[in-house]
Amino acid sequence: MSGRKKELVNRFIIDYFILFITWCGMFRRSFNCDTLFHYAHPEVDIIGRCEGGRYLSGLLDYILYRFGRTTADHTGITVMIAVFLLAAAVWTVQASFEEKINCRNIYGKIAYHAIFALLFSNVLFSESLMFGECSLMFGLAYLFASIGVRLFTGRKYGAAFLLFLCSAMEYQVAVAYAAIILSAWIFMQNDYKITKRTVGQELLCGFSAFGAGLIDMVSIHLLVKLGILESAEKNAGMGDLLGKILVCIKDFSVLLGDSRGLLPKVWLPLLVFLFAGGITLRKFIKEKNGMAVLYYCLLMAAMFLMVYALPMAQLEIMPYPRMVWIFYVVQTMALLIAFRFTEGKAMCYICCGYLAVQIMFCQFIVMNHMLSNTLDKTYAMMFYEEVEKYEAETGITVKRLGVANDIDAPQSYNSVHYKTDQINERALGIVTNTLVDVITGREFEKVPMDEEVYRDYFAGKDWDYFNASEQIVFVGDTAYWIIF
Repeated sequence: MSGRKKELVNRFIIDYFILFITWCGMFRRSFNCDTLFHYAHPEVDIIGRCEGGRYLSGLLDYILYRFGRTTADHTGITVMIAVFLLAAAVWTVQASFEEKINCRNIYGKIAYHAIFALLFSNVLFSESLMFGECSLMFGLAYLFASIGVRLFTGRKYGAAFLLFLCSAMEYQVAVAYAAIILSAWIFMQNDYKITKRTVGQELLCGFSAFGAGLIDMVSIHLLVKLGILESAEKNAGMGDLLGKILVCIKDFSVLLGDSRGLLPKVWLPLLVFLFAGGITLRKFIKEKNGMAVLYYCLLMAAMFLMVYALPMAQLEIMPYPRMVWIFYVVQTMALLIAFRFTEGKAMCYICCGYLAVQIMFCQFIVMNHMLSNTLDKTYAMMFYEEVEKYEAETGITVKRLGVANDIDAPQSYNSVHYKTDQINERALGIVTNTLVDVITGREFEKVPMDEEVYRDYFAGKDWDYFNASEQIVFVGDTAYWIIF
């Protein structure tokens, strides 16, 4: 093997190893609410993917479905494959920047890998892997986008656009991911100068990436009008523009502080941005390069705006972590730009320390995810034990299940500490019927909670623990369960 090939192989091994230690806890079977639904009703989810413009993901699911399989059958395996695809994405993006950044010492090489590892080894990206059935979709989306970035940097613009389109047909956030990376590359490629060429490249970058996303979104509504799809899952529109802007500003401040409660609230992400920005601006100011200072400030502002581009495009803004995790792509690019001006020990220690913090809290998130899954399965089986006891005592087979929540049924367990949005949400109380069906292997007909039963046994009550004698009532062949 030649020296160059050996270097590339070693680089990929390092990229994969970092992602492996970050997410290996997800290499076992796990689920969230959407995973359970996909497992129980894959054919409905396939249509849902297409109605959301994720045609390639829907096609993959359809092929598996025709063979009697789903991506929810073995989520640990799908996450394993996804991590491999994400490592390939990191490796591809690195290749796009290697001509601009030459590591001259061991500290520089370590920092280089630590910076790029932040692309997918960060706490916000964990929500993407909560959806085990979608992990291949995310892996392919970001790999396609990364290859598109590589083709764009090689001036193969047509091929790059096709890859961006493929990434959008997997998951639309990938086009914003690509646009952020390319904006930083153009900044470095043109030596921080605003010229006609720079402006032209930035515009081409925006049209190529976001244009691919726009075509994907328009295609959904076109297929609805043609009667091929029944409805569009994504509804684009202005809506309350000022309200959406205020939501984004508030959310951005939270991301800078503690990344939605997933990091200690010591403003670590903000400090890292200040560190990277300080190094870069100090360099430009020292050189009295006012144009570079202006370009850098405009670049950072544009990249931050791109984080919220897709949430803002929706009629009702929903900045889920799986959408705004590209906040960390911006941070990666900011550190990478600063890295061009210093490869000292300080840069190495700070980048590695920050990566270590991200990996540590990713591990905490994964451990809490497994705890949440265990509690879901435990309560489902405890309910089923009551069903079997009732059937043994009465000889009546329970065929139907009606569920309701008590006055305050939270979306996550109190003992699960790292949670936000769909990161470590509990299935109990959200998709209880599906949870019971999947865990017990027995299907109960879903029926509404009986008003009389609710009034007689559950009205006005609020539990903070499982109590079968108070929370489960049987009436004939129907079980009624109030969720704490």
